Formats: sequence, structure tokens, C-alpha cells
Amino acid sequence: MTESTNSCIAWTGDGWEFKLNDPDEVARKWGIRKNKPKMNYEKLSRGLRYYYDKNIIHKTPGKRYVYRFVCDLTSVLQMSAEQIRRKVEVKRELDQ
Repeated sequence: MTESTNSCIAWTGDGWEFKLNDPDEVARKWGIRKNKPKMNYEKLSRGLRYYYDKNIIHKTPGKRYVYRFVCDLTSVLQMSAEQIRRKVEVKRELDQ
């Protein structure tokens, strides 16, 4: 991961909650991944609502660009949110 990748999304430290630090960059990268060059945050946020209905993520009320995984990721990944955060931090240190 590059430094720009590391900084555009970050865990908040509150369970499975994360923040889009650079929502335009997240949308741009998602557009590249999905082969949709005109992707922007407005379109991305509409797409994220699909995951609300599926009970995968929810928007955190009162916080801009903050979302939370509400599905049982601990069971799926066999790791806690804290364990994932530690792995990401170790990866960042190794990449620097």
C-alpha cells in the first residue's frame, strides 16, 4: 500500500467503525476498481446504501464520512477489530 492508500480510509478505533478521510480519493479508486471512471463520492455513497439494506454497514449518525460494519465480521474473519488494526499498523511500518 502506498501512503495515499493508507490515509484515505482509517479505522476510528471504535470497534468496526471506519472513516473515509479522503472520500473523493476513495470514490476515484473504487471507480478504477469497478471500471467506472466517472465515479465520485455522491455516486459511491448512493451505492453504499445497498449495503445498509443488507445489514453489512451502516452510516454512523452525526459523523461525516464515518461508517460501521454491522455484520458479524469477527466470526467471518476469525479476528477482532483490534487484531485487524494491529495487522494494518504492522503492515504500514513494514512498508515505510
